[in-house]
Amino acid sequence: MKLKRTICLNFLFASLLWSFCLAGEISSPNGTAVPATDLSKLESEASRGDPDSQFRLGALYAAGKGVPKDAARAADLYKRAAVQDNVMAMNNLGSCYADGIGTERNDAEAVWWYREAAEKGSDFAADNLGSMCLAGLGVEKDAKTAAVWFRKAADIGFLPAQVHLGKLYYYGDQGLVKDYHEAAKWIAEAARRGDTWAQNALGVMYQEGLGVEKDPVTGVEFIREAARKGYAQAQANLGAAYFAGRGVSRDLAMADQWLTLSAEQGELTAIKMRLQVEAEMQAKDRDRAKTLVAEFKAARKKVESSD
Repeated sequence: MKLKRTICLNFLFASLLWSFCLAGEISSPNGTAVPATDLSKLESEASRGDPDSQFRLGALYAAGKGVPKDAARAADLYKRAAVQDNVMAMNNLGSCYADGIGTERNDAEAVWWYREAAEKGSDFAADNLGSMCLAGLGVEKDAKTAAVWFRKAADIGFLPAQVHLGKLYYYGDQGLVKDYHEAAKWIAEAARRGDTWAQNALGVMYQEGLGVEKDPVTGVEFIREAARKGYAQAQANLGAAYFAGRGVSRDLAMADQWLTLSAEQGELTAIKMRLQVEAEMQAKDRDRAKTLVAEFKAARKKVESSD
């Protein structure tokens, strides 16, 4: 029986979400209120013009931690710190302009601040600037320039930039020639660091032999890593692998388990393939599949409750 296998990659860039630098040393790990004495000291130092204090206070106002949430105040504090060369404030101010948070949206101004921060070594800003170049927001649309900025951040280990660069080389865009080997390099690095999208994508690349030596068994293992974390597209791909017997022994119950979990998250390819799987299943397969789904959900719930 010849099976039509589904591969979920979703390499397309979704709506842009700008990266903000956080003031983790001020807000407590569990997000509780900042002690009044610390906040008073921070406000005093910020009012005296200390850029680091201005940035950290701005981050608190942006998040509403220890103070009422106030995007306009946050943007103003970021700007006060940014004009004094605080790189993290420059990035955050750029993100305020990019999304119109606490100030009017201004893509050109966002690009200006991102570039200032990126040229001073900010990985957040370099990645954000690459996204602006790729989308043509506030700057001429240019995938090659986007790749330069993504690489600047990726080279120093910024995970989102590694994912962006991998996607860009996988697809190719606006004169940037697709390069599966270069894509595999960055996607593999992101997968090694636990990114679920990258784990699923790298698994598919091994299954297809794109930029790596074709190895369906290795491909399934990468896909499984993402599927176990609840990533719907990986669950669909893992279900497809069990249905086709590609990289694993054919197992209808296992196929149905993963396709069911993916379908419950609205993955259309899983919904369609599950109908094909269930048409071949016997009662014992259905019973086993239900048990596997219940066991997976119970294990996930236990992990989530312990986090």
